Amino acid sequence: MAREDAGPDDRNAFTRFFDRVDRTLSPAFVSPDMAPEDPDDRSQLGEKPCPVCGHPMFEHRVDESTSNVLLECPTDERLPERAASGPLNEFGMPAGEKRLEKIRRHEERYGD
Repeated sequence: MAREDAGPDDRNAFTRFFDRVDRTLSPAFVSPDMAPEDPDDRSQLGEKPCPVCGHPMFEHRVDESTSNVLLECPTDERLPERAASGPLNEFGMPAGEKRLEKIRRHEERYGD
């Protein structure tokens, strides 16, 4: 039996090549060992303020029953939004540097 294992391989070069590729790449696709999660550890997450209402996050409820995850704040109060003092882009957000440069060139050219 040992003599048969030591003999030449009956597989063709194509099969041997892909066996070698498979052995080489297999470790890259194995998921790493994950540390166990402790769902009751709210020491850091719970003390952070909510970006919407400012209350601590442990007072909130996260609804994951649908494909859209919803954050339910404990209050109807909202933090004030920062006022946009400059021009806006096509999505209603503050314009980036490229857009501001384009506006400056337009104003220089046409004198608006």
